[in-house]
Amino acid sequence: MRNYNVKKLKILELLAQTSCISGEVLAQRIGISRTAVWKYIQALKDEGYPIVTTKKGYSLSTTSDLILPENITKALETYKIALVNQVYYFRSVASTMELAKELAEKEKNFLVIAEKQTAGRGRLGRHWISNEGGIWMSLLIRPYFSLRESFILTYLASLCVCKALRQITNLSFYLKWPNDVVFLTNDEIKKVAGILLELKAEVDKIDYAIIGIGINVNNQINSFEPTGISLKELTNRLWNRTDIIIKFMKNFYHYFQMNPEEILNEWKQLCLTLGKKVKIIRPQGELIGKALDIAEDGALWLEAENQRAVKIYSGDCIHLRVA
Repeated sequence: MRNYNVKKLKILELLAQTSCISGEVLAQRIGISRTAVWKYIQALKDEGYPIVTTKKGYSLSTTSDLILPENITKALETYKIALVNQVYYFRSVASTMELAKELAEKEKNFLVIAEKQTAGRGRLGRHWISNEGGIWMSLLIRPYFSLRESFILTYLASLCVCKALRQITNLSFYLKWPNDVVFLTNDEIKKVAGILLELKAEVDKIDYAIIGIGINVNNQINSFEPTGISLKELTNRLWNRTDIIIKFMKNFYHYFQMNPEEILNEWKQLCLTLGKKVKIIRPQGELIGKALDIAEDGALWLEAENQRAVKIYSGDCIHLRVA
């Protein structure tokens, strides 16, 4: 069961593939009447899709970019990515994380994608601005490993986002502890993506894990996020968000079959934090020191200013300039 209309998505897919297509051709390709095409087009316009109607037919606005869940589903089947059995797609939701929790009771493994979130969440309960044009999604899986090893999911997801962006754009994206994908420009770190992990578990058994993924792609960055940047701002062009999601899923499926040590080794190769002087902000106080390594349990090894090695499990990490 899918929560989106297949015929409407087929129309969107055909519109995305051509500069302009007539109602007659759409009707023939999909196997419906021209009247039905017109009704679907009107419904899509009402949902906010930027469809332009001319004497020659229908087209998408040149500034548009669509996520096509049907293409994602086909790609999962084509590449035999046996990780999710359902793709949910919405124009707008409060939070893909909260929706995933609701859907967890009736579906096993799935992906929830939204064009917009009105109450998106980041780490530590912070509000995550999620305007149209970005990738806002939550992946629900039921891992086979223990609760002690669940920390690896944050590293795994951020690694796979970073790899996907590098593969799609050919730009050098990096990782920043604990969960950020960043771009380095003029010695300034700009955040492109973030990861949020939530678990439902009992004793040492994980019932399910929800991995929230937010990527700034074609969206406008809010002025309240001075450290953020989007792919569009970096390159002055639109990027295909469907392709990015598919690439992420392929990477995730590949690395998910590796052990935590292998994943951490790959993550560390792309990490900007290790070896740097950093400030860690935690509720119990701030610590300044050198980021040394990632421990086997996922903690950050920090050499504090008194040369004492400290394990940091959570907190905000700020890279400090060395005078």
